[in-house]
Amino acid sequence: MSNTNGNSAGNSNQDEPQGLVFPCDFPLKMFGKNTLHFIAAVDKTVEEHVPREDWTSTKTTPSKNDKYVSYTIVIIARNREQLDKVCAAVTKCSEVIMAL
Repeated sequence: MSNTNGNSAGNSNQDEPQGLVFPCDFPLKMFGKNTLHFIAAVDKTVEEHVPREDWTSTKTTPSKNDKYVSYTIVIIARNREQLDKVCAAVTKCSEVIMAL
């Protein structure tokens, strides 16, 4: 009996997924002023960490008054380290007001 309990406890920890399973699609959503400079700055920042062939889609949505825009890039995240680096980079980008 104790052997079965030990195995089931050990297996449940190993069998349960811990967070994201890589590679995976991951949306990066940033907000900034509705300018071409914002989009270009975000593109350049993301490309430093994720090659363009790993971008599955992009979407821009302007605010009601067109002053701001949300910009979403869906990437294929290859590992946690890459994801952490790209998220930190877009958060530090001077053109980004907020990133999710």
